[in-house]
Amino acid sequence: MARRVHVDSIRPGVMILPADQAHHLRDVLRLQVGDAIDLFDDAGQSAQGRLVISQPLNVSVEIADIHPAQLTTTISVASAVPKGDRADWMIEKLSEIGVTRFIPLKTDRSVVHPEGRAKLDRWRRIAIESAKQCRRVGVMGIEELRDLRDCVMPAASSPGESHRLFLDTGSGAGQLITVTRNLQKLRSVELFIGPEGGWTGDEISRFLAAGLTGVSLTTTILRIETAAVIAAGVIACSFDREDPFP
Repeated sequence: MARRVHVDSIRPGVMILPADQAHHLRDVLRLQVGDAIDLFDDAGQSAQGRLVISQPLNVSVEIADIHPAQLTTTISVASAVPKGDRADWMIEKLSEIGVTRFIPLKTDRSVVHPEGRAKLDRWRRIAIESAKQCRRVGVMGIEELRDLRDCVMPAASSPGESHRLFLDTGSGAGQLITVTRNLQKLRSVELFIGPEGGWTGDEISRFLAAGLTGVSLTTTILRIETAAVIAAGVIACSFDREDPFP
């Protein structure tokens, strides 16, 4: 199987690889001129190519066939951020599942508010490495920290094209596994995950006023990363079969 390489954007002809990818191919994997390589970019394009130059300052690949990104349903996860390595694990697993973008969320009860570039850059590197390993389409986008109040606005998509959900531990919330029966024909799904202290009454009111649907997972209280990964997995699986939960 050809080695998979990430570039920001694929273009036809001969491409000089970024320094980090060049080092990995030349010095770690020890690929030689003529070896086959699979490339993918952020937007979901993929291509086959062969190594044509391998020098300390220039590792280049000749692109053969470029395959455009396939239009699929997008899944966005806007979530409060767990502490420490738990956040890294969450980013890795959401990427493996096929989530399109991740938005770190500042809520009334959230504790971790990553605002520096270092954390976001680290998460992007994790998303890229995960995309290589699981051979997913494109790279999960990592956005900057946003306040919940700025995210919860009426959807811009046409009615029937998107579904916006928030995890709700209240007794009136419908089960996510039931809601997903209606997701197959939608173009996008947006999922909000709260902090371990839960949403405030004001936040739930904002969700409902903006037309979001409250959904539940289990009867237990889950950690942020557990809830995010399970919920995103249920949603992703709903698009793989005509009747996901007969």
